[in-house]
Amino acid sequence: MCGSSALPQPVMQEWEAITGHRLLERYGMTEFVMALSNPLKGERKASTVGKPFPGVQVKILADEEHGTDKTQVGELCIKSPSLFKEYWKLPEVTKESFTDDGFFKTGDAVTTDEDGYYIILGRTNADIMKVGGYKLSALEIESVILQNPAVSECCVLGVPDKAYGEVVTAIIVPEAETKRKRDLELKPALTLEELSSWAKDRLAPYKIPTKLFLWDSLPRNAMGKVNKKQLKKLLPSEQ
Repeated sequence: MCGSSALPQPVMQEWEAITGHRLLERYGMTEFVMALSNPLKGERKASTVGKPFPGVQVKILADEEHGTDKTQVGELCIKSPSLFKEYWKLPEVTKESFTDDGFFKTGDAVTTDEDGYYIILGRTNADIMKVGGYKLSALEIESVILQNPAVSECCVLGVPDKAYGEVVTAIIVPEAETKRKRDLELKPALTLEELSSWAKDRLAPYKIPTKLFLWDSLPRNAMGKVNKKQLKKLLPSEQ
């Protein structure tokens, strides 16, 4: 079973190749425990968190600019029997966290596929980038970049830019053997030009990173998550 943060498709595929088992990806939060899941028995679709459990109501606060006739893009909202009542002694925060009809606003941007499986696009305040009029999912781009054999870990975020609002920026931890070989050649493990050339057949042009940083590791919290808000504060000193 997988939780805590979105599971990149390359990681799921590698796990399945090693173990012969496909991970069960689900979605939940402290505020309501568990709400969505791929089936225990049935098709577990990579890059999705499945469908609502029985008794769970789900709706999407649609982003009208980026949805289609068949799919919506927007903030995921949940109502369920296990939903919490309020944040302790924080009435204003509680009020802001619920819709008028009692749905909890998760802060996660989602869409659905053709079978109604929910796809987490990322946190609305950290993983959704506004680049030249496009709203892009950092998680989608990360999942693609992780397929590059020179990449061990990856974090994608939007860095403020005067012309485009934000620009797609990748922080990459190189694969160890690749880094060792390139170090002997006095070359970086991966250049922006190499990444762009590799990604052009895998990502739309406006999704390809225009800035690249190579780090030894990504700072993570106790849950193993990368704090992207904190990373944005660190990047200017790296430029």
